[in-house]
Amino acid sequence: MKNIDKTILVPTDFSVVADYALQHAIRVSGVVGEPVALLHVVDSPDKVSAAKEHIEAIAAAAEQKHGIRPSTIVKIGTIFTDIADTARTLNCSLVIMGSHTVRGKDELTGTNTLRVITSSPVPFITIQEPPVNKRYDDIVFPVDFTLENKEKHTWISYFCDYYVSRFHLIKPFVTDPEQLAKVDLNMASAIRYLDDRGAKYEVYTVPGKKQYAEEILDAAVNIRADLVVLMTTKTSGNGEYTMQPQEQYIIGNARHIPVMSINPR
Repeated sequence: MKNIDKTILVPTDFSVVADYALQHAIRVSGVVGEPVALLHVVDSPDKVSAAKEHIEAIAAAAEQKHGIRPSTIVKIGTIFTDIADTARTLNCSLVIMGSHTVRGKDELTGTNTLRVITSSPVPFITIQEPPVNKRYDDIVFPVDFTLENKEKHTWISYFCDYYVSRFHLIKPFVTDPEQLAKVDLNMASAIRYLDDRGAKYEVYTVPGKKQYAEEILDAAVNIRADLVVLMTTKTSGNGEYTMQPQEQYIIGNARHIPVMSINPR
């Protein structure tokens, strides 16, 4: 039975990578039983009619190919607010969006994808390639010293409920005693969640020969991970979110591995 209380939202700009995102969403929908909604945002009323025709054609093609017809939404506005607003209105569990591979610090910092992710009230999965595996069998959880890191551990329950996942907890190479103590505290929290749910997991410490983000992706590739789960960093005072360079690097360079970004509460 489908879960009508939650929805998987797929923003689309009608690009090839947006179609990849829809393919991912349909596969997730088949496992968790949640409906899929397609969203396209236009910047003027005169574009609405053509957009509705295009998005309905995509939905019909998805139904013919996959047996699932997404609902469709066309809004006038901006992706920087309307994706987040739609996610709230539909009580979405996830947003899945295509993201072009990004290279270079200046280009990455200003990408639309990052601005949209940090406005999302729900976890955001970015993808760059078509799905390889139907399920999230191997999930990489980087574990660092930040307080926010603990919040993503609650998603262990989600994956344990719907998937028989193996969790790969990746520790940074840390020599500072204070930071190491915080990493170990976060790791203990993650392991407690996993043990309580009888989940399978392994713990890795990266060598420390490269930047942590690079070593996380190296490990994910070697593991043949199906998903990397990240926590964004909350700024102080204004309630908004930013991304540290390592988070930006992983999202921009994950290529075939989907990345789930979670904004702390």
